[in-house]
Amino acid sequence: MSNVNNVVEQQHNLAFHGVIILFLGLLAGIGFSIAAATQEITSPAYGAWRFAHMQGLINGLVVLAVAGVWQRMNVDGKGITLARIFLILGCYANIIGPIINALFIGKRLIAPETNLEALVVYGFYIPGTLPIISFPIFALNLFGSKAR
Repeated sequence: MSNVNNVVEQQHNLAFHGVIILFLGLLAGIGFSIAAATQEITSPAYGAWRFAHMQGLINGLVVLAVAGVWQRMNVDGKGITLARIFLILGCYANIIGPIINALFIGKRLIAPETNLEALVVYGFYIPGTLPIISFPIFALNLFGSKAR
């Protein structure tokens, strides 16, 4: 019985984080709206806010989608726990980094030139790739074993 409660608690935890990430993406939409009203489409600020807005929306929905199928997964084991942690951390990094970029840098970041740019690239954009590790684990978990 405690295992069922643990699965439900993990599902609620995922949904909670998904809603927060989605909310941050919606807040970034305010900045995107301001940039769209005051900047040209080719403006770096316009692109930075659009990127932050879309990252928040997409990553929030991804976490909510995983939460939606969570009870179908075999959540025992360290692999699935690590995948869940990587998903949450990576999706937070995918919204926080672009918001910092849009607020304080306002340009496309590929090669960092300042300390703040290096923080965003190495502290948020690179950890933002962690969900790539999560999804093969989730897929193997869902489709690699017998259907329940």
